[in-house]
Amino acid sequence: MSEFESQNKEWRKHNTAEGREVQVENKEKQPDEQEKKAAAMERAEVVSKEVQNTQKQMQNIMANMQQVVKSVQAIRAQLQLSDGGSIPSVQRDEKNIEALKKKLANLRGELGDLKVALIIELKKEIADKNKNLTDQEIEVKAQKQSDRLFSELGLI
Repeated sequence: MSEFESQNKEWRKHNTAEGREVQVENKEKQPDEQEKKAAAMERAEVVSKEVQNTQKQMQNIMANMQQVVKSVQAIRAQLQLSDGGSIPSVQRDEKNIEALKKKLANLRGELGDLKVALIIELKKEIADKNKNLTDQEIEVKAQKQSDRLFSELGLI
């Protein structure tokens, strides 16, 4: 075997090992990005459910408040009392509604943050899969995918 063939074999062996190492690194990198995307979607689902529950709570409290006000008005009318007094349970419910409104605003803000994080992960994924796309095309695709996912969750 000539010196050239020996060097060529060594070079191929080195490049092949190096090539395998790059492939392994790419495979390790890919699940991490998929895990980030999945985690962002999971958080969005959880927050989405919390938003829906909070909205239902608010609706139930509002319906309850209306019933209480009507009942108190009817009792006051029967007793021929003035209608000017406050109703403690309604005041508590109003405070609860204010707290729930704040919670809902925070949850919506969190959903906005999660959507931004999801778009970032989608852009990375799209860019890795489609090397020929421009940044603007990647942005549009990521935005559309995130809109579709949030729509499926009932958030849009």
